[in-house]
Amino acid sequence: MERWALWGLFALLAYLLGSIPFSYGIARAKGVDLKRVGSGNVGATNVARSVGLPYGALAFALDAGKGAAAAALAQLWGLPLGLAGFAVVGHIWSPFMGFRSGKGVATTLGILGVVSLPAFAITLGIWALVAALTRYASVASVTALLLAPLWAYLLGAPKDAVGLLVALALLSAARHRENVRRLLEGREPRLGSGSSSGSSGRGPRG
Repeated sequence: MERWALWGLFALLAYLLGSIPFSYGIARAKGVDLKRVGSGNVGATNVARSVGLPYGALAFALDAGKGAAAAALAQLWGLPLGLAGFAVVGHIWSPFMGFRSGKGVATTLGILGVVSLPAFAITLGIWALVAALTRYASVASVTALLLAPLWAYLLGAPKDAVGLLVALALLSAARHRENVRRLLEGREPRLGSGSSSGSSGRGPRG
C-alpha cells in the first residue's frame, strides 16, 4: 500500500511539474498572450513564431527540462520510469491553462534525453532533417517522435523506457491530428511562412 501511495504522489508531482506553462510565462514577459497570437497554442513553437527564435529555444529547453527532471527523479528514487510520463500529460493538459496546452514534443524529448542521450541526439537530427526537407514542423515532430523508440531500443535502452516512449509518441501524434487535417487540406503553414491569428495560420504545438 505504501508503494502505491508513493507512486501516486510521484505521478502527481510529475503532472504538476509538467503543467508549469513556461512558454506562456516567457511570452507574457514580452507582452504577448500566446492564446491570442499565432497558433493560439501554449508551446515552444508558438513562442518562436510569435516572440522570436531565442525565446522559443528557451521555452523548448524549459519544457524539455520538465520531462528530464521527472525521468531523472524517477530513476534516482527507484520508481517506474513510466511515472515520468505524467509530466507530458501535465504539459498537454495543464490546469493552469484551462487543461489545454501543448502537444508534449519537448517534454517527451526531455525524457528521451535521460533514457538515452545518443537517441536524443539522433531524434533531434531527424527532426532537423525532416523540417528542412518539408518545412513542416508538425511533420518533423511526429516523424522524429515515432522513430525515437527505435533508436532508444537499438542503443540498449530498457524495455520499460522504450514502451514509455512508444506511448508518448503515439499520444503526441494523436495531438497533431489537426495538423494532419490541415496538411490534407493544404492549409498547414510551413516554417518561415510567418504566423497568423486565423485558422489557416495555426501551426504545430510544442
